[in-house]
Amino acid sequence: MLPSITPPRFAHSEGYTTVAFGHTGQFVCTGGSDSLVRIFHAPKGERDQEAITLEHHTDNVLSLAVSKNKILSGDEEGVILSFDVSSRDPLSIEPSGSVLRSALSARDLSISSSERQVAVAADDEVVRIVSLLDMSLLHSLQGHRAPVTSVSFSPDSVFLASVGCDGSLRVWDMRDDPACVHIDNKITYVCEPGNSMAQTKARWSPDGRLLAVPCNDNGIRLIERNTWEVLASLAGVHTKQVTCLAWSGNGRYVASVALDNKAVVWDVQARKAIDWNPTGNMLAFTDNTGAMYIWDDVVAIDQGHAAPYNKIAMESSSLAGSLKTQARISEPDSKLMSDLFGDAAAVDEMIEEAEMEEDAEILEQGEDTNDMLDDFVVDDDGAGYAEPKAQPWAVLADQQTRSFQPGATPWINSRRYLAFNMVGSVAAVAQDSSYNTIELEFYDKSLRRDFHFSDTYKFSMAALSENGCLFATTSRELANDQSLRELAGSDDEVSVLSYRAFASWSTNTDWLFKLPENEHPRCIAASSHGVAAITSQGMLRCFTLGGAQRHIESLPDRTVTCVANKDMLLIILESAGSIRTASGEKRMEYEYILMTIDGQTRLAAGACPVTPRGEIVWAGFSEEGHPATCDSKGNVRLLHKYWDASDAAWVPVLDTRALAAANGKKEAYWPVAISAKQFMVVTCPQPRKIPATSETHPGRIGHQHSAAADRHADWAARSTAV
Repeated sequence: MLPSITPPRFAHSEGYTTVAFGHTGQFVCTGGSDSLVRIFHAPKGERDQEAITLEHHTDNVLSLAVSKNKILSGDEEGVILSFDVSSRDPLSIEPSGSVLRSALSARDLSISSSERQVAVAADDEVVRIVSLLDMSLLHSLQGHRAPVTSVSFSPDSVFLASVGCDGSLRVWDMRDDPACVHIDNKITYVCEPGNSMAQTKARWSPDGRLLAVPCNDNGIRLIERNTWEVLASLAGVHTKQVTCLAWSGNGRYVASVALDNKAVVWDVQARKAIDWNPTGNMLAFTDNTGAMYIWDDVVAIDQGHAAPYNKIAMESSSLAGSLKTQARISEPDSKLMSDLFGDAAAVDEMIEEAEMEEDAEILEQGEDTNDMLDDFVVDDDGAGYAEPKAQPWAVLADQQTRSFQPGATPWINSRRYLAFNMVGSVAAVAQDSSYNTIELEFYDKSLRRDFHFSDTYKFSMAALSENGCLFATTSRELANDQSLRELAGSDDEVSVLSYRAFASWSTNTDWLFKLPENEHPRCIAASSHGVAAITSQGMLRCFTLGGAQRHIESLPDRTVTCVANKDMLLIILESAGSIRTASGEKRMEYEYILMTIDGQTRLAAGACPVTPRGEIVWAGFSEEGHPATCDSKGNVRLLHKYWDASDAAWVPVLDTRALAAANGKKEAYWPVAISAKQFMVVTCPQPRKIPATSETHPGRIGHQHSAAADRHADWAARSTAV
């Protein structure tokens, strides 16, 4: 029978879409930029039936995960919802609760084989494992250096694969205490955080022995479980980056789609050319116009090709043996094999036994397996979901504070910003394993000329001021640089601070400071009066512009960021009162310290407010000298009367999300600087939330303000003059 593709069904409005087949192939589930989740009947005779529409999200749906009894969907607001599936005729989909609410977009989801856990990839470097029984946060897997874009449980849930937008792959052993067992930092594409269209997904084969990963040569690599060696590469058809993968039900074929607008089906043993129906010879895919297609009879079975869905009895070495010169199949560390190896019945029996044992343990412990799964309430006033049942709050004691540098971005196509403010920008360009290039660009060309230099230190952060630039590097950067180990005089990992002055007539103004062993910078700041660094040991170190350390003190190891202006240093810390609910929802609280940059005088200190469910993402000083912050909800605040510790107060001056909505624009504002009447930003069209280093230049800086902002700006100008 010849392959055929159904006419498009316009399931969603134009934009990013995601698709997944039901566990039995009975339905196709789609999500789109119109905040809808839609369920289509897959069998040929039932496709004309009306789709089931789930209207419970309030933002773009970015991810779907489907198991035997559940559908999970995640959106750009970070809300993950659960739906119960009844496969009996007629098909029934019912909302069953909210799994997680966070300030970070849910880019990918993966449900464990027992349906008791879900792995979540969001717009940060942490993979979160959430319980589907009580919605508690079970584990936070830390190690990625860039936002995670893909997560995938192996079929037995022993391993979890995750991919970062910096092109790295990590594999985690999820037994007992999760641990990373394999890292490949350069296997796949580097993509821009927040750009769903270009993010890559890695997927396990149905038998759990192979992991398919889009690689940076427009192909796919098949990685063997346990040895983590590349057994085969599927390449030569796609001409651009592969983004999504799906295995056939028996693991014989892999389907892929890429930015070249091609859908390719690969014979794993040979080669032929998005999501598979697990029990049929059909493929479903969606495009960015919002249309959904079903590709029937993908594999030409009548021409002798193996069916993609039959349970084929094969010798266990046949597949891997054809991919390697010598068949070398490692002993599996779990009991899971797939029907590809002829033992699916035994597998199903083992899984059922394991689930029965786990259910028995839960009942013995008196746990309520339905807890939190019956609280799904739709809020019909347009404000979003009604809050679930009140959850007990618990102190965040097991998660390390995430520090950041204002004006810094992740790596995007071998480039990243280390600093970006109204003085100029500092960009790092990766060259090879031995050095990077640092490019400094100034906005006022009449004062300074742009320049660049070779960076053998491979600096990981920078703080730019009118007089010079402070650079720093961490041990993770130095660990792979033998020349720097020799500089340190031993094989110990040593971090450095390096200051470069801009005044060409100055002498002895460039200096380098080596930090003690096992002490590494977390954030740095520079101004015309001095520089400062806060380290992993909780040390605040203050230096003169000439490199003399004039002050050192201990701070709580909860520093989020720091920034300097003239003789002032602003430090933002995560409060010891930051808490979360059992559902994993964070309620972040912050503190601030305002002091002189020589460390001798405390000017003010206290609570640093943030919008509920928000996090501080930028800190700086206004042109008039007021400390300022911006949170992940787009709210900008200035510290009023900072010179009087008893009267200092944070005043809201601008809501950038409301401004964008009022202007009818879907765009994000990346903070750069603030003045009395203007908030200087880089405008990023959604879904991007940070500037692309290849596009951003001083001319792209926007000026966003409103009538309310003008009123606050007038106040700021007057208060500054006092």
